[in-house]
Amino acid sequence: MQRQTPDQCVHDGLHERLANFGPSAVSDAELVALVLSGTRTSNPDLANDVLSAIGTPRSLLSRRAGELASIPGMTPVRAGRLLAAVELGRRATIPSTDCEMLQTSADVAQHCARLATETNEEFVAISLNARNRVVGEWTVARGWESGVNLTPRMIATLLVKESVARTIMVHNHPSGDPTPSSEDIRFTSQILEAARTLNIKVLDHVIVATDGAVSLRETVGERLKFG
Repeated sequence: MQRQTPDQCVHDGLHERLANFGPSAVSDAELVALVLSGTRTSNPDLANDVLSAIGTPRSLLSRRAGELASIPGMTPVRAGRLLAAVELGRRATIPSTDCEMLQTSADVAQHCARLATETNEEFVAISLNARNRVVGEWTVARGWESGVNLTPRMIATLLVKESVARTIMVHNHPSGDPTPSSEDIRFTSQILEAARTLNIKVLDHVIVATDGAVSLRETVGERLKFG
């Protein structure tokens, strides 16, 4: 049987099936085809070619636009659309931050539980009000399985731009071990120094991983000066 192009999915009942039975009623390749539909031309086997190249849909979490665009039949625009769809799905799984209170490092770890299973390192800044209720959250940077390109200036710029007065930093260790590295401690010290200059209180820096979570305030707080 000849496979149809992503553009043909508007004619083969795929949209109707999605509307009537939900996204669980369509295959991985059909989901990719839906995301890529709407372009005027496409490779007849594009959706399946993409999945063959990346392995599984979960692999999209660690793919960059340039990698996807290099797949025959893909373009930078299509790659961007696909990654945008993945990001929307990821954000849809983030618990609502409305009035959520973070009193302990365990609360923080639970709030950011999704990071524990991320395949690449991610650094998040959480803004809290005077009662420790979450009022904002930003992914400052995403990296690779063993690190992330990030500077204290990038974090300080975001906090100032968003008028953050109190914050908690969180990042993950894809290795599964949440133990802080010497670089984690050094970088946290730099963040704290920059935050003090800006009159921003950094309440904690929590590392999450599949093997648990660690609060730098609780474990090495005597070497650092948290707000």
